[in-house]
Amino acid sequence: METKTKKLKESLLIWYKNNKRSFNWRHTNDPWKILLIEIISQQTQINRANIYYQKFIKKFPTPESMSRSTLKTILKMWSGLGYNNRAIRLYESSKLISEKGFKNIYPNFELLPGVGQYTKNAILSFAYGEKVLALDTNLERVLTRYFAADSTKDYVKKYSDFLLKDVDSRDLNQALMDLGSSICTSSNPKCNICPLEKNCKKYITKSKNSIKKFKGSNRELRGKIIKLLVMQNQITIKNIAKKTSENEEKIMTAINSLENDGLLKVRKNNTIEINSN
Repeated sequence: METKTKKLKESLLIWYKNNKRSFNWRHTNDPWKILLIEIISQQTQINRANIYYQKFIKKFPTPESMSRSTLKTILKMWSGLGYNNRAIRLYESSKLISEKGFKNIYPNFELLPGVGQYTKNAILSFAYGEKVLALDTNLERVLTRYFAADSTKDYVKKYSDFLLKDVDSRDLNQALMDLGSSICTSSNPKCNICPLEKNCKKYITKSKNSIKKFKGSNRELRGKIIKLLVMQNQITIKNIAKKTSENEEKIMTAINSLENDGLLKVRKNNTIEINSN
C-alpha cells in the first residue's frame, strides 16, 4: 500500500505542476479568503463561485469589514447563488472572527457557523500548511477508485500520514481536487489521459473486464478471420476452424456479419476472400 501511495503522489504532483488551475485564493494563506471561497463554492461550480468570490473579497477584504455590514447587504450580494443559509452563516462567522480573531479560534474552526470537517481541514491546509486532507467528493472519488477502497475514510485513517509525508498538503489537496473535477469525474472519467491510470485499481479492473468481454467474442473472431485473409488471400471455412479452434456455427456467424459489412465474400466452394469491389 505504501508503494502504491508513493506512486500516486509522484504521478499526481508531476501532472498538477503542468495542469493546475489558477485562482487568486490559491496564492494566499489568508484564512479569511480561504473561508470565503470554501463557503461560496459549496454546491456551486467553481468558475461561478469565483465570480462571486471576486465581488465579495473586493467588498469585504477582512472579516471585520463584513461584520460591520448588514445581513441585508450580504444577502443582496449573494443573490443568484442559492442556499441563502450559507450567506447567513458566513455573516455570523465574520462577527465571531472579528470578536475573537483567527489566532484564538485556530485550530478549532468547526466552532464557526456552517463550518464542517472538510472546510475546517481546507483552512488548516491552505492557510496554515497543516498536514491534513481536505476530503471533499473529488478527493474521495479519486482515492476510492485508485485504491479500490470500500471506505475512503478507513484508508485516510490508516494511511493519511504516509500520503502527506514529504509533500506540501496544499499542493496535494489541490492536485486531487483538480484531478477529480477534470479527469476522474463521477461519470465518464477520462481514464485514458489520467496520470494515475497505470496503478489505478479501478482502471486495471475496468481493463481486465474489457479483455474478458473481448476474449471469445464475435468481434475477436472477426478480427482473426480478417487477419488470416490478409495473410493468404483465400481460405476455406474448414481451415478457419482449424486455425482458430472455433466451431463452424460460430465461424459462419462471424463470416455472415463480415459479408453483410461488405468486408468479404463467400464463394460457392465455401472459400472466402477479401471483398475487393
